Parts: sequence; C-alpha cells; structure tokens
Amino acid sequence: MLRNGYRVFVSHGSSDSWVAAQIARSIHDTGASTFLDESDIPKGANFKERIHEEIKKSRELVALFTPWSSKRSWVWVEIGAAWSQEKPVVAVFYGMGATDLDQSGQGKAILDDINVLEINKFDIYVEELRKRLAEPRT
Repeated sequence: MLRNGYRVFVSHGSSDSWVAAQIARSIHDTGASTFLDESDIPKGANFKERIHEEIKKSRELVALFTPWSSKRSWVWVEIGAAWSQEKPVVAVFYGMGATDLDQSGQGKAILDDINVLEINKFDIYVEELRKRLAEPRT
C-alpha cells in the first residue's frame, strides 16, 4: 500500500535505466511512490519543468552513481535542486565508489559519507525508508 504523499525521486543517467528501475521497484515495495523520468515523463512534455516539479513533490532523492552517470550533469543538477530544498540525498554507487569521484577530480560536492552506500547495501536504505514510513505523521 502506497503511503500518500511520500515520494522518492530516483536520479540516474540514461545508460543506467534498468538498474534505476530496480531501485525504484525496491522503494515502491516499501509503500513510498517513486519518480523515474523515463516512465513518468511522457514524450513531448517539458522535461526541465517536470524534473523541477517532481523534485519539489518528493520527500527525498536517491542518486544512482555509475561510471556513466557520474559524468552526467543532470544527476548533479537534480542533487543540487534537492539539496537546495533541504531534502535528504542518498547516493548509491554501482560499479564505482565515492573515492572514484575524488580521484577523478569531480569530488563528492554535497554528498556526505553518511548518505553514500554501495548498491550491495541498498537494502539498508530500503529498511530505513520502511521505518520512516511507519512513523506517525506529524
């Protein structure tokens, strides 16, 4: 059962759409709804406007980092937009680690170590999200 109003924005590069869909499915299974651009933005819609709107609607953002997506400007734009709205940002690494960002010269920017995990530990995030959803709303 979806908990009304709790939405998680899943940020990713287009090369990683299958992995992003698996992440979205795991999040959806907690009772939260998700936003995933390729399935939730119809062809011909104003992409930039929808991204902006959906980040506003979301309670938090999960960013998938892979060797491909880490170089995509939209992933960083979406992280920055969520951060500017004081929404939690969780980075999930697949095929690379946070140290790879530092070594590439990109750096982690606003990503704190506490909100960074490898995909093999994504179930930790899912369990924590499930607990947040179980808490009474204030």
